[in-house]
Amino acid sequence: MKLEFDPIADAAYFEIARGEIAATREIEPGINGDYDAEGHLIGIEVLGVSKRSDVEGVAKAA
Repeated sequence: MKLEFDPIADAAYFEIARGEIAATREIEPGINGDYDAEGHLIGIEVLGVSKRSDVEGVAKAA
């Protein structure tokens, strides 16, 4: 598992498993799930992180 945070884009990406992304689906506005060819969730992108949580905490975790 890996967490990346881009303060300029105000976005975080949680890599759950390694693999090639076959599809991206919106889970809810501003949250997208990346899936492999077999339909397994391999990553989650969160946009607008500063509006959703403490950005300093996310940056430290990343």
